[in-house]
Order: sequence, then C-alpha cells, then structure tokens
Amino acid sequence: MICFGASAVSADLFVATPPVDDTIPDEQGGGESVIDDSLPLIDPATQTTLPAGCVAPRAATATFLGELISADDLLATFRVVQVRGGSLGAYVNSGLISVRYADRETRFLQQGETYLVGAGASELFTTLESKVRAKKELFGGDAVVGIDESDVPCPRFEEAVITLKPNGDFIDSGVLSLLSKKRFGLIQVFVLPLFFVLVFLIGLVIFKRLVQSALRN
Repeated sequence: MICFGASAVSADLFVATPPVDDTIPDEQGGGESVIDDSLPLIDPATQTTLPAGCVAPRAATATFLGELISADDLLATFRVVQVRGGSLGAYVNSGLISVRYADRETRFLQQGETYLVGAGASELFTTLESKVRAKKELFGGDAVVGIDESDVPCPRFEEAVITLKPNGDFIDSGVLSLLSKKRFGLIQVFVLPLFFVLVFLIGLVIFKRLVQSALRN
C-alpha cells in the first residue's frame, strides 16, 4: 500500500500543469501601445530639436531668383534667373514658372522686377505657392492668451515660403506701396485735389472782381 501511494503521488506530480504567469509580456505585440506625446520633435529642414507643443516651420520646395513677367490676382509668372535651393522639377516650363499668392498679394509685386522667391508645394493646386507678407505673431507669440501659452518658448525660424527682394529684405506691402506702383499715383491722390481747389479759389476771386467792376460801371 505504501508503494502504491508513492506511485500515485508521483503520477500526480507529472500530470499536474504548472500555473501560468500572467505577468509575462506578450511577445507578439498584441497589447495596446502608448505613444508619449511629450517627446520632442525634430525639424527636418534645420535638424533642430523642437520642444513639445512647438510646430516645425514649413519647408520650401525651391528657392529661386525670378523676374516677374506677368501677374493677376492669384498667379504670378516668373522667368527663372537662378535656382538657389531645392528643385523646381516639373513646375518650370520653358524657363517660366507660375506661383500662387493668396489674398491678392500679387499687387505688391512689380512687373519687370527680380525677386527671391521661396515657394512650397500647394496642397490644393498643382502650382507652387508663396506669400509677400510675413506672419505676425499675436500677444507676443501666443495666438490666444492662456490657451497656447507654454513654459518652454518655441525657437524662431526665418520663413522659407516667402517672396523677398533679391538682397533678402521684405517687400513693402503698405498702402503707399500700391500708390507708387501706378504712374503719377501720388500726384493723383495728393497734388491734383489741391490743384483743383486752388484753381477754384482763383476763379472765385476773379469772378468776384469782375462782378465788382461791372457794378461800378
């Protein structure tokens, strides 16, 4: 009986299944993964590490010197003088390239002038696009106070998708710049009204003297 009990106990030891350890990770990767949003981003253009919450600036597809041939409210056509960076690829045709501008900013460009154009690929159109006016930061860099504020300041980069003068200066986009584009624009706005007022006053004086002279006679 003793031997039979020993063999039964031995059989039970071999048949029993060891407990499963639930703490062993699944090597197949079936569990849900967690992405750490606090990790810094890297700007691909400048290879600069950006703090969490900062947005990488838009990179230019190509930067080139171009002479403005023609323009309407949306498109400006340039003759490519020199490619400074990137590649124009299929955007250029027979040395000419069309660049789209929003908000009728083509009115700040002068036909026949040469510009340094930084252009980026459009997400909606088949042309490159650029701008004349640089983006102005509100409230010292925060669009809405108390919402977009961050303890870590975001680095500032020069805008790549923008049209400048050949020396890198910003294009004058003020009201007076539109007047100076037109021939005698300043004269028509300021000088001509004064001229007509002066002529009217002189005519009034002459008419008054003629009336007085007629009454005396």
